[in-house]
Amino acid sequence: MVNLKRTREDILSSVGELIHRQGVQSTGLKELFAVSQVSSGSFYNYFESKDELAHALIDFKWSELKAAILIPAMNASRDPIANLFWMIDRLEEKHLSDPNCAGCLLGNLIVDLVEHDTSFQEHLVQVFDEWQSAIAQLLQAGQSQLQTHITPEELAEQLLTMIEGVLLMERLYKQPARLQRGFNMIRALLKASLAQANRFNA
Repeated sequence: MVNLKRTREDILSSVGELIHRQGVQSTGLKELFAVSQVSSGSFYNYFESKDELAHALIDFKWSELKAAILIPAMNASRDPIANLFWMIDRLEEKHLSDPNCAGCLLGNLIVDLVEHDTSFQEHLVQVFDEWQSAIAQLLQAGQSQLQTHITPEELAEQLLTMIEGVLLMERLYKQPARLQRGFNMIRALLKASLAQANRFNA
C-alpha cells in the first residue's frame, strides 16, 4: 500500500537494503516504488531520477556510517591508536551482524556506478577521501606510537584499501570466518606499524 506521508529519509532508508543487495543499475523503478511504499509521483517529488536517488543514498549511508562509527571513534578514548583499533572492531562487528553478507554499500557502488556517470566517481572519491582523512587524523595524533619510517597518510591509504578489499571478499564468499581473518590482517598491519605492537595484543 502506498504511504503518502513517507519522507525523503524514509525512502532512502527503505531502499538501502535492496540496493545494497542488487545495486542501483539492477534495481528497477517499480521495485524502488514498491519497497519504499510510495507512488511514482511522490518519489519524483523528492528525486528527479534514479541517479539523483543514488547520489542521495551515498550521502545518506555515509552520514550513517560517520554517526555510528567514525565520529565516535575519534573520541572513544584519549589514545588515538586505540581509537583506530576501536573503529576497526566496530566495522567488523557491523558486517558480521549482516545476515546478507553484502559487503560495503559504498564500495559496491564504485563497481556499480563509476563507469555509468563520472559524477558518481567524483562523489565517491570525496567520500573515501574523507574516510581516509579520518584514519590519517588518528594516525597523525598517535604518530609518537608509530615506527619512525611510517607515514600516517600512506598507512591510512593501506588500511582503507584493506578494509574495502576484505568487505568485497565478504560479498563474494559470504563466510564470516573469512571476514574475521580479513579484519585480523587489518589489525596485524596496524600492529606491525607500531613501535610497541604488544600494547594492543589481545
